[in-house]
Amino acid sequence: MRVLIAVFAFAVAGHVFGAESFLSESERAKLTPNPDVPGVMHYVTPGMDQGDFDNILFGSVTLYFAESSKAKDIDADEAKSISDSMRAAVVEAVSAAGQWKIAEAPGPSTVLINVAITEIDMQNKKRGLLGYTPVGLVATAAGNLAGLRMQLKDAKIEGELVDSVSGDVVAYFRVDEIPPKAGEKSRTWNDVTVIFEKLMEQGLLASRK
Repeated sequence: MRVLIAVFAFAVAGHVFGAESFLSESERAKLTPNPDVPGVMHYVTPGMDQGDFDNILFGSVTLYFAESSKAKDIDADEAKSISDSMRAAVVEAVSAAGQWKIAEAPGPSTVLINVAITEIDMQNKKRGLLGYTPVGLVATAAGNLAGLRMQLKDAKIEGELVDSVSGDVVAYFRVDEIPPKAGEKSRTWNDVTVIFEKLMEQGLLASRK
């Protein structure tokens, strides 16, 4: 199982230095197109079956910046908004599917999902009025990230599913294309969350026996 430093990284700076991707080069080499989810590459560990799990536990969200990114910093409030929004996407998708239960702790038949937003290429920060978060803002899977100061040029999504008891990797995945909202030229953090929510809805975790 990976050593999860994402919570510490988020608390300090919200990003990871010295890497652009969550998955290793050897892991990315094993990825193949997922026939059930267009645009997604995945790998399932031989002998593992996502259908063996009845519960899902949300783990970490880690940010990896591209070397070419003009900006490579993010404050704690913005990092929390991104993490909360991704978590909400999992909850909404799982609730809609009706085949899984949200777990609050590791346990039998529980799979842990760790998510990374990788190869992040950001424009320069916008400062001033966009740099605040209203008191009491509750993150949802869509529509709540418009106030973040970071403007995205590009990003990917990578992640893994891990047996929460044994620590064995069940599967991992990568999304290479995150299109901007229709009619817009640049991406936003909300576009990342929307694609992740669609990924969940389209069956990344819905494979049942």
